[in-house]
Amino acid sequence: MKSFVIEDYNKIKSVIATRLNQFSKIVDKSEIFYELCFCLLTPQSNAKRCALAIEDLKELDLFNSEVDLEQIGGVLKTKTRFHNNKAKYVHNLKPLFEDLWKNFDLTDKNLDSYELRNWLIKNIKGLGFKESSHFLRNIGFRNLAILDRHILRNLHELEVIGDISKGLSKNEYLLIEEMFSSYCINVGISMDELDLYFWYSETGEVFK
Repeated sequence: MKSFVIEDYNKIKSVIATRLNQFSKIVDKSEIFYELCFCLLTPQSNAKRCALAIEDLKELDLFNSEVDLEQIGGVLKTKTRFHNNKAKYVHNLKPLFEDLWKNFDLTDKNLDSYELRNWLIKNIKGLGFKESSHFLRNIGFRNLAILDRHILRNLHELEVIGDISKGLSKNEYLLIEEMFSSYCINVGISMDELDLYFWYSETGEVFK
């Protein structure tokens, strides 16, 4: 069993708190749009390379301009897996993002994050529970579990959860999220903080 060492967490908790505070201050519409693009790209792909792809899409001024599918695919081809599907998700995103913006004031971080997540899953192709939770956390919403393989592995090693199935159903995701939340209450650290700590423990940095 892996033990959670509170002393290790305490060494970087101020860095984690600063990062979460930075997320909470994201209110610019275009920045939120590009964060949503980023979370569409990350499944089964390297997050740093996905971030580089987003910088390239910013250079094309994707938010303000008409960028065709071929151009988007060219950007994604060397930076993310399944680039053809993800290019389609990004290419089709702008009208869906406008619907999201009309339905929710994403500058208000007190909105119901679960309601937001359900809307995203229902309305934006390419977003599941994990990606929607990731997006919302990265723009300042709290207390949603981002159950990627790294987090699941850490929870398994801590014996918070049992064996991990390859694909989580809705009910499995919500159950593990509840178990993760209970564990966090027991150790006195939020899911958002512990998520970033797990990433730090594996990569040596607090990213997103």
